[in-house]
Amino acid sequence: MQPEPEADEDPGPIAPDGCPVEVYRRLPANGEPDLISRQLPPRSRVLELGCGTGRLANALAGLGHDVVGVDESAAMLDHLHGVTPVCERIESLRLNATFDVVVLAASLLSTAEFDRRRRYLDSCERHLGADGLVIAQWFPPAWFDDISTVGRRSGRLGPVHGRLRLVSVDDDRLTADTTYEIDGRSWTQRFTAYRLTEARLAVELGLAGLSLERWLDEAHTWFVARRGGVLPIAADTP
Repeated sequence: MQPEPEADEDPGPIAPDGCPVEVYRRLPANGEPDLISRQLPPRSRVLELGCGTGRLANALAGLGHDVVGVDESAAMLDHLHGVTPVCERIESLRLNATFDVVVLAASLLSTAEFDRRRRYLDSCERHLGADGLVIAQWFPPAWFDDISTVGRRSGRLGPVHGRLRLVSVDDDRLTADTTYEIDGRSWTQRFTAYRLTEARLAVELGLAGLSLERWLDEAHTWFVARRGGVLPIAADTP
């Protein structure tokens, strides 16, 4: 669902998935580039899938890494600095290169469609160097449990104030509206996320030839995976 600005507002560029470019341009990195960079040797080759306006990619380049940023929105990519831009969908990306680390941030791994999650992880694996890492973020089960119970959340990241309102829960799928406010302007975007368990995450990583190595934070929102997944029995069904 596309964001719905007030009638007298100019929403500015909107990415194909409905993300308002201005919101993502203004979001701070919030320490996450340092979290990622601590896992890497200096001057690593980094591929970020779904990089948006470069909230992470620009900062990783500033830390001395050689970064390629992929996004399907040319308007998002216009805000990259010191990063090689590639305008392409994650699922269809086939670069003639491999990387020391592939980053898949935000809620991409929690997308509601199994096939799309599978294609995202396949893209990670095919661009991974022999000893490379996948560093990824997701919505852990505790996030779903909290939103399902409370129904609303609000907070601020830099100049962006966000409000989340639960719309519905259908089995393992949660639908919510997020409203972003900046300088008196607002955008509302609806999304649906899938509640993966840690066991199911391990299965889906295994289907892509990857295995979970370790968690990077206490909340289990960031993790490291490597090539070498073990395919569980009957794991090929969503």
